[in-house]
Amino acid sequence: MLTLRSARRAAKQVEERTEYLLEEQERLELIRSLQEGLDHEREERKSLDEKLRQQRQELNQERQERLQAQQRAERAEQEALREAMQQLRARVDGYLKELEEEGTWPGGIHRVK
Repeated sequence: MLTLRSARRAAKQVEERTEYLLEEQERLELIRSLQEGLDHEREERKSLDEKLRQQRQELNQERQERLQAQQRAERAEQEALREAMQQLRARVDGYLKELEEEGTWPGGIHRVK
């Protein structure tokens, strides 16, 4: 009777140990699966971070190019205004020279030298 009881106890312990080991194996598989998912997420995030960094660089470059183009346009406008001013001065000087040569100023006024 003692042997039978001892055998039953041993069988129950083996069964409990087997269940425990199966549960541990399931937990390990779940941990591995979660670790793989985490690794995948890290790689995906790393890839997205790299794409974002690249896009930021491209935007900065475009911003720089736009700023340079705006500065060139402003310089060109200033140069055009300078040239227009020089042409206007040359025309006024020519007009004044003509008036001087004729000896008259607008409105019939004579210029005194």
